[in-house]
Amino acid sequence: MHKRKLLFVSFPIDFGSKTYEQRLIGALQGHLDLKVYRFVPNRGEVFLSLREITLNKILDTFSLWKAVYTARKEGRKVLFQGISPALFAYPATFFCDSYIVLDWTRKLYEPIWDILPSPPWLTWLHRKVLQSQTYIFGLTDAVVAGIIQDYKIPKHQLKRAKVPFSIDLEVFTPSPNREDDEVRILFVGGDLYRKGGDILLRWFKENGHRYPNLRLTLVTKSQVEAHLHVIIQNDVYYNQPQHIALFKNHDIFVLPTKCDAYPSVLGEAACAGLALLTTQQALGAPEIITDGINGFICHSQEALLKQLHILIQDKALIESMKRESRQFMEQEFSSEQVRHQIINYMFED
Repeated sequence: MHKRKLLFVSFPIDFGSKTYEQRLIGALQGHLDLKVYRFVPNRGEVFLSLREITLNKILDTFSLWKAVYTARKEGRKVLFQGISPALFAYPATFFCDSYIVLDWTRKLYEPIWDILPSPPWLTWLHRKVLQSQTYIFGLTDAVVAGIIQDYKIPKHQLKRAKVPFSIDLEVFTPSPNREDDEVRILFVGGDLYRKGGDILLRWFKENGHRYPNLRLTLVTKSQVEAHLHVIIQNDVYYNQPQHIALFKNHDIFVLPTKCDAYPSVLGEAACAGLALLTTQQALGAPEIITDGINGFICHSQEALLKQLHILIQDKALIESMKRESRQFMEQEFSSEQVRHQIINYMFED
């Protein structure tokens, strides 16, 4: 029987957090005595509104406390996915070892996105919760620096951790080199407008006719008007055969996002061996992309479109970047590395 016991309190309220939950559970299962409590889980394909999430947090609070109290009695450590579940569980976490894994904070988003501010009272609460943790696992350099600066958390409390992309390395594998001369661009983003898919589509409509071998596929939940040489996919779900095939059959993954913490879709695309193109507003992009080697991180959407215009004309560079993406993911995101960084810090192996 495992001596190392853990309660993982996940927060699967949207596609990104739900995917990360699945990845982390997959990396930890079988290596410790793991229990999972899903705080405010999404129970369908239509995700909850902010008002619904807030109400469900309140309704779920006592059940969360009970789960944490039970974990304490069983000698379990507690790992929270994000600040929010740790905040609602705060009174129950006294006298137990608790940890938070983070890919974003509200303060980090303030300069980028006005609709997610952190008023002083909320920043104070978040600081108290963060200060009470044994360790905080930051998934990117950006979030680690933000926690130090915005919440005044000492460096010894912070640990860098990797996203467990090891499962995706088995699922999203590169396709054999194609014999055709097409250059295929892929965009995946449920929110077409925040992720910049509308910018990419407009660019393609204006420039696609110059490149008869250029193709674009948009995978989104948003409604999009059809266009010549553009494939629109609205009913694609993670890890389904159609989803996997899309990555295998494309060359460049483009994400002109306006605001993203750690878009895991970049990791999926890299596992599938695609060249990558995104903006610096994808805060986790430097963890996946080495600029000029397996893709480009651009300072704006306009700069991204200019870089895309250059890249689509260099098939040799595209093929080189595709190979580099896969090799990088195999080297840097193995399941052993993820387990070592998280389990060993929590259990002091």
